[in-house]
Amino acid sequence: MSEQRSRRGRVRRAIRGYLRVVYEVARKDLLVESRSKQTLNAAVVFAALIVVVFSFVFGEVVGDREVLARGALWLAVIFGGAVGMSHAVALEGRNDAIAGLLLAPVDRSAIYLGKVVSSVVLVVGIGVLSLGFVVVFLDYSFEGGTLWTVMAVIVLAAIGFSAVGVLLSILMLHSQLQESLLPVLLVPLVVPIVLAGTELTRPGLPPGDEIAWFTILGSYDLLMLIAGWMTFEFVVEE
Repeated sequence: MSEQRSRRGRVRRAIRGYLRVVYEVARKDLLVESRSKQTLNAAVVFAALIVVVFSFVFGEVVGDREVLARGALWLAVIFGGAVGMSHAVALEGRNDAIAGLLLAPVDRSAIYLGKVVSSVVLVVGIGVLSLGFVVVFLDYSFEGGTLWTVMAVIVLAAIGFSAVGVLLSILMLHSQLQESLLPVLLVPLVVPIVLAGTELTRPGLPPGDEIAWFTILGSYDLLMLIAGWMTFEFVVEE
């Protein structure tokens, strides 16, 4: 009995230590970003430009304002997030900051999850601001019930986007074209997020279809997280 308790105690300490590393890595990234604001500013400006372009170019041509708003929202989130991720990669590459982090005597998968958490916070922020841009520039307001669904979808989309983006960003860290090549590689891999996001933000979506699209989005998030968690250590060794 005492041996069992001792084993359980070791497991609990190991889990707490693992989660502590995840928290500290995420906290470090968010603290750096809160001081510089370079990544967020670049991503938000790019997202705002997309919505503004949609407003001026397609505002009078597309008769269905709801379709225009959904398209502008998800393009702003995806491309704004891609730009933000590329800037974050550039910051990690300066003075080999990522190399110093990887020298820490901790599980590297915890480093991956910590970076995913900080990236999720960033992408959710971009999504919320993009939603505001859509309301202001396209003069489209989501209904009360739909708005909560949109917020839930943005969070789920941010998880899948970050799971893929962090892995690709580390893989492209030493490429001379990292800031331009990362969005090119990232956007095709997040097509399921775009499809699910545009459908789930459509008003009047039947409950059966809504459950199906949420299942697709959740499955994609889980698959990408597991794949990133399992392969991150091998990616950083390249």
